[in-house]
Amino acid sequence: MKKLCDLYVAKAGLIGALYCVIPTLVGFAVMFCVVPFRQVYLYRLAIAVFVGGPVAAYLNRFGLSLWLSKHNSPHGPATVLDGALIGWFLGMAMAVIPAFTHFIASNGMDGTKTIVIAIWFIAGIIGAIIGGSLGFVGAKYLDRRPGG
Repeated sequence: MKKLCDLYVAKAGLIGALYCVIPTLVGFAVMFCVVPFRQVYLYRLAIAVFVGGPVAAYLNRFGLSLWLSKHNSPHGPATVLDGALIGWFLGMAMAVIPAFTHFIASNGMDGTKTIVIAIWFIAGIIGAIIGGSLGFVGAKYLDRRPGG
């Protein structure tokens, strides 16, 4: 587990990008199978992946540094609750760009608003679960360096 923690710390940006890109690709794949194709869906997909992925990578690195700052501070160690709260906000933040792409050339704004709210809520819950799980594992296996 220690090696997995170290890997997560070393590759936080890549993992953050994957947190955004994989659900986006799955969502768009389902959409391509369910609704009639429109060319704008490709634009939405490109924006969600090529803009949302790098933003999510940055956010995941930021969230990890926030958790590690608490973990290594005199007020530490960081807890599962810290991980869950950071994960909630990161999940919602990572879903902003993919969710907003649904407003591009949308046929029904009311339905689109409902989809965006659902995406944010689900992303927040999933982020809290992942963040809390990582917080639990990190608190157990990552060494504390108070003051560093």
